[in-house]
Amino acid sequence: MPALIRIALRNVLRNRRRSLITFSAVLIAILATFSLRGLANGMVTAMQDAVVHGQTGALQVHRVGYLKSTGGSSLDLDVPADAAFLDKIRSVPDVRAVSARLAFGGMVNANDTTSPALFSALDLDGELRVCPLREKLATEGRAFGVAEPEAAVLTPELVRTLGLKLGQKAALLTNDKEGTLTAVDLTVVGVYGQPGLPLPEKKIGFVPLATAQELLHMQGRATEIVVAVDDLKAIDQVKAAIASAVGPTYQVSTWSELVPFLKDAVTSWRFMSNLFTGIFLFVALLGIVNTMLMSVLERTREIGTMMALGVRRRSITAIFLLEATAQGFLGGLGGALLGGALVFKVGQAGLHFHMSNATLHVHPFIDLGFFVFALVLATAGAVLAALWPALRASRLRPVTALASV
Repeated sequence: MPALIRIALRNVLRNRRRSLITFSAVLIAILATFSLRGLANGMVTAMQDAVVHGQTGALQVHRVGYLKSTGGSSLDLDVPADAAFLDKIRSVPDVRAVSARLAFGGMVNANDTTSPALFSALDLDGELRVCPLREKLATEGRAFGVAEPEAAVLTPELVRTLGLKLGQKAALLTNDKEGTLTAVDLTVVGVYGQPGLPLPEKKIGFVPLATAQELLHMQGRATEIVVAVDDLKAIDQVKAAIASAVGPTYQVSTWSELVPFLKDAVTSWRFMSNLFTGIFLFVALLGIVNTMLMSVLERTREIGTMMALGVRRRSITAIFLLEATAQGFLGGLGGALLGGALVFKVGQAGLHFHMSNATLHVHPFIDLGFFVFALVLATAGAVLAALWPALRASRLRPVTALASV
């Protein structure tokens, strides 16, 4: 075998033009594959971070049936938001932070215009520990503070509909848990502009949790508890532990269950990445088949001479396969190194995609596992592409081969 390897390497170096074509085909295919996979990885991670760290948290706890409810009846499916209940969740291993939210609907009136809107009441201090991207809740103005019970952050659509400007007041009317109409004056201190995925609803407002609890007569209550975990890879184990801690009255959901469209988006990105990877590699392998067939035709007399000297057919096959292995490995290594360097450089700078009212910051990356996978794929693909030409070379008859011109 060492002798066959030396012969194969010598043939690769001797036929430099043909070897360069094969090397370049594999290199370009792997380079393109790395670029697409790096972008897909960055896109998936950015969307996941935008959702987990900016909207849903890793996990949420609701009263059973809340997620299927509609309208004001959801206020009847509330959960405790007192220290004892929150501490029960915090005590679960791998839980990093916990915060309460209260979601409700209402009507907002300003400048003789009334608009329906959905509101999310936040304990901003706890919210920032669970969803740190909430720090950029407003791109215009600012987020509300603890000592601002009547402050509100509204989405651009709601601000435009009501003709509001920063610092102006609006009246919020809603029904409390008992169905009694209540109202409060709000001051617009910011316009929503958090980085990440667009909101599913355009007319949304954010107010302090204490304000909503007083308005709805739900002191010490909330509609959902948001949970941050230390490691998203262990999210299923944490979910089971929280469910055991809070009991069967409550439902624990992961971020992927709360935002199923993101799972579909991730699947689509990965499918497209794999599809283009297959196309690039297929084109490269066609080039390898072509160059190896040309090699067989050009070296027919050489093959005949080797057979006449007693070289076995399987050794002829092995030589061609070893040549393809060397070219595929070197081309794959070159493409992986160049692609990795390109993805690393772009990942440091980042890419910025504008989506509706949000900007998605993408940092492409490649993990070590895919680096090894791509190298193995390039090498194995080159060997498979060379298998037919190698078998054809080994089946030549010595007399016919030596008689060829």
